[in-house]
Amino acid sequence: MRLALRPFTFSNGVTVPAGTLVAISGSASHKDEGTYHDPYKFDGFRFSELRESLSKEDISTSRFQSSSASSKQLAFGLGRHAW
Repeated sequence: MRLALRPFTFSNGVTVPAGTLVAISGSASHKDEGTYHDPYKFDGFRFSELRESLSKEDISTSRFQSSSASSKQLAFGLGRHAW
């Protein structure tokens, strides 16, 4: 959860006023069928298989790591607050 210290307007026009608490559901992004095939099914090799689908040049910068910080994998946060 974060507190907006000043007003912020997203690219779609939605504005968050200063003083507003903002939070997102990390688990919702992990259950998005647009991101993961069959997201409700446990697949221990999900990220391994996604990495195998990349070219050799893309593997070194792959976002398909089990502990990567991206908008599709929010378990470790994102941006300045990622850990």
